[in-house]
Amino acid sequence: MVQPSTASHPGDAPGGASANSDWRLRAPFAILLVALLWAAQLVNAASVITATAQAQIAQYFHTTQIAWYSLIYVLCGTLLLPFVVKLGDMFGKKRIMIVVIVIGLIGDVISALAPTYAVLLIGRAISACYVPVAPLVFATARDIFPARRVGTATGIIGATLGAIIAVGPLIAGFLLDNVGFRGAIWFVSACTAVALLLVIVLVPETPRRAAGAFDWLGGVLLGASIIALMYGVSQGSVWGWLDARVLALAGGAVVILLGFVLVERRVAHPLLDLPMLSRREVATVLSAGSIVQGTAFVAAAIMTVVIPLYPRIPGVSDGLGWSAMQGALVGLPAGVVLFVVGMAAGASTRRFDPRVPWLLGVVITMAGLVAAGFYHHNAVQIIATGMLTALGAGMVYACNPILILSAVTPREQALASGMSLMLLGVVITFVTQVLFTVLGSHSTVVKGTALYLDAGYRNGYFVLAGCVLIGLVVSLLIPKLRRPADIEAGTAAAG
Repeated sequence: MVQPSTASHPGDAPGGASANSDWRLRAPFAILLVALLWAAQLVNAASVITATAQAQIAQYFHTTQIAWYSLIYVLCGTLLLPFVVKLGDMFGKKRIMIVVIVIGLIGDVISALAPTYAVLLIGRAISACYVPVAPLVFATARDIFPARRVGTATGIIGATLGAIIAVGPLIAGFLLDNVGFRGAIWFVSACTAVALLLVIVLVPETPRRAAGAFDWLGGVLLGASIIALMYGVSQGSVWGWLDARVLALAGGAVVILLGFVLVERRVAHPLLDLPMLSRREVATVLSAGSIVQGTAFVAAAIMTVVIPLYPRIPGVSDGLGWSAMQGALVGLPAGVVLFVVGMAAGASTRRFDPRVPWLLGVVITMAGLVAAGFYHHNAVQIIATGMLTALGAGMVYACNPILILSAVTPREQALASGMSLMLLGVVITFVTQVLFTVLGSHSTVVKGTALYLDAGYRNGYFVLAGCVLIGLVVSLLIPKLRRPADIEAGTAAAG
């Protein structure tokens, strides 16, 4: 069992377990690392595999509201994140990881057995409980590993995302083609059960730390604001964008958001540290990172799934009508590029201004999305535009944590990472809803299922590219930051 660390917070003194070595009694470094990275990448694996299933789910349940399949998962997970992380500090990270994984597993089972789309959405909302597991895992790694191994451990845990993105669609494709979407969800359930077992058996408990009261009011206001805005956007194409109900929802979202800001300024333990966000380097890094990463994620999770897997029916649906495995194989080169480029870009930021590869990655990502808007009609075009987009996205994913590290103090790193995840979830939720609204404006409803036309696909890619352009504009406002090598040198000198 790990002895309590002397650090007041895991972000204050990485490698809090370096003063003792009792963690070695539980399991070797490599085995502990496997247990942690399995739990950390659970949410990414679930997202990749279940996202691939959404085309089949929409057609099975004959729903025009497939957007909520992704939205409810991301939205619930994002709103739960700060509360779960704080509970980890109060009651121990292992204990809270076990609780949220168990609840998430229950949600997976409900989703797999769901007789209706409404029940499936309920299961997805419950499954979102394990979205906050990843920050708990990184905090646990800082607590239990010696300081000399913390960087290696967190780097490996983060780098496995590329493998998930490359391999996940292949697994999903095999399952969807052979046993259907329920088989894919059952596979995710099995992965969740394995994560639970590994955490129970191998991961040691971390020391409990005093934590302040929950900002329940802030959480409720933020959630209400996002939900009001999302619902208004989703109904805009149905009611009309100038309809009084749409305007009321948009106005209500703004008013509630202002109330959230007022609450955050007054509570002792806010969800978002507004004073930290008021600093230019922090505000621009977190905003740009959330916008660009969130948009790239939505493009990969929706467009590269919907276009290949929706049917081709002249005048009704302009999907390609591929099997899930064919779609996964066509997307594999982009996954490989994402992984390789991400590793190389991460290494390049150690000695150079991290803004340079970041800006290059943003521009390439935008170019790839624009190209995909014109060219998405066959396998060759999708491979080419997918690899171009992945080239930029790999640089973006690798550079974002370095930008955050360079923009904040060591004591702010954990808080900034949590805020980044929250903002990322908000962006993903908003961009997903906007994208499906654009797709729906060029669609045909057949037996209750919305089938999309090529104009919707084209405009969807252009909207995504426009979102990245906004991220590029914000990125140009990022001031000069410290290089990672300078940060490491300063930390070493201070020690």
